[in-house]
Amino acid sequence: MKINKEIEFETLHSNKSRIYLLCGIVCVVVLMVTLIVTTSKAKYRVTESMPLIQGTINFSPSDLNIVAMYLNQDGAMPSGQTDIAPKFGYSLNEEQSFCEVNDGKIEDAAFTYENGLLGFYNLNRKGTKCSVYFDLIPDSEKPTLSILTNGTDNSITVVANATDNIGIYYYYYKLDNEEEIRLEENSYTFDNLEKDSVHNITVRVEDAAGNEASDSNEITVGYRAGDVILASANPPTGQTTDWTNDGRGITYYYIGDSDAVNNWVYFSEFYWRIIRINGDGSIRMIYSGSNYSSTSDDTIGKSAFNNSYNNNAYLGYMYGDINASDYVGIHANINSSTIKGVLDTWYSSTLQDEVKYIDGNAGFCGDRRLSSGTGIGIVTTYYQPRTRINNSSPSLSCEDTDIYTTLDSSTGNKALTYPIGLISADEAMFAGIPNWNSSSSGNQSNYLCTENGYWTMSPYGFYAAWADMFIVSWAGDIEYNNGVNNKNVSVRPVINLRSDVQITGSGTTDDPFRLVS
Repeated sequence: MKINKEIEFETLHSNKSRIYLLCGIVCVVVLMVTLIVTTSKAKYRVTESMPLIQGTINFSPSDLNIVAMYLNQDGAMPSGQTDIAPKFGYSLNEEQSFCEVNDGKIEDAAFTYENGLLGFYNLNRKGTKCSVYFDLIPDSEKPTLSILTNGTDNSITVVANATDNIGIYYYYYKLDNEEEIRLEENSYTFDNLEKDSVHNITVRVEDAAGNEASDSNEITVGYRAGDVILASANPPTGQTTDWTNDGRGITYYYIGDSDAVNNWVYFSEFYWRIIRINGDGSIRMIYSGSNYSSTSDDTIGKSAFNNSYNNNAYLGYMYGDINASDYVGIHANINSSTIKGVLDTWYSSTLQDEVKYIDGNAGFCGDRRLSSGTGIGIVTTYYQPRTRINNSSPSLSCEDTDIYTTLDSSTGNKALTYPIGLISADEAMFAGIPNWNSSSSGNQSNYLCTENGYWTMSPYGFYAAWADMFIVSWAGDIEYNNGVNNKNVSVRPVINLRSDVQITGSGTTDDPFRLVS
């Protein structure tokens, strides 16, 4: 019997434990349900009054629902119902648009529509529903489009430069015969391509009214024009670092006499001479006229560098406020020099159709770093190019503030309207043009020498109330005693071809490098 009592006790003890455990589980469940219900109610509870310091304020929140939006005419977006308001190119049809509540139209409902954003007024009742209608703005003007392509070893990036009187609605990108990719962005990259494979890139743009423009470009993945030039019979023989302050790579440059240097390019119905392959692979070249056998027409005319001369500011291809009291204000990239205006006009009338081949990233360097003086106003000042040219120690380093690149560039200060400039005094010396102090009497046989002295972009200094720039003289040396207002100095444009343009030829006068269109 003793054993039975113990068994009975243990059984009762076990049953009580199970009961307690079950009760605990039930309590937890009840608490969790209560918490969920309470939280849910709190989440969706509409507060009908708010306590103030004295009394309360009562309100009834509105509930606006845009039931539908409609486009009345076809454009970039087809007519009919739409899920999103158009960005531009449409006007709001206020007569058709309406709001209602409890099946009754709200007569004083008001709407606004600007830059794709809708606004509603005089709506203060819960359950309000609105339908909105848009009319396409009549537009028959087509967009304009040019594309730039840039390839790596396995990708092609295309940038679409498009303009329209109202705006570009969609960009369509196409690789070879694949389906178009529709985007609202003006750039796209095709990835995972095979090196040395040839592709046709087509871009189509559409404005809100459905007017279109398109452009295409054939590009070889991994192709570099510089590789063809370096593999030619007479490649560039000089080598140095390029734009070292910008972290760029090695540049290769030509040195020597005109007849011995095979650096001729025929581009846009003009002859050019390659100065160097830039560190980023683009090709810098200088204008040499319409006839390779003459050095008398290898400029585009004569011009002052700047019409004014009595301030340090006028030593800039671009410059700032002549009345500024600090260096930064004087040398800011705000105003265009006289010669920049000449070059911009020539570019827009002569090379604008070739924009897809011209690099806007390579930049141009005026190098207005100080050697002595403050660079402010009429204070005597000498600039770093003077020191380098005097010592026959040229360099292609340049401060970021002096690397002029175009507005849509990914590098530099984005100060230029067009990707055109002038040669630097350092580049001329690298090519074999000596300074005025050289024991030689110049180097008239050098490929950069012409029958006319022409401007460089490099400042010499400001002294005796006069701003002086370096020039490459007709005698074949680098001279400085030329005030910026000298109207008898010639102008030789310098441009940069893209690194991925396809070229053929050997660089001789009989077989110049030519772009493959």
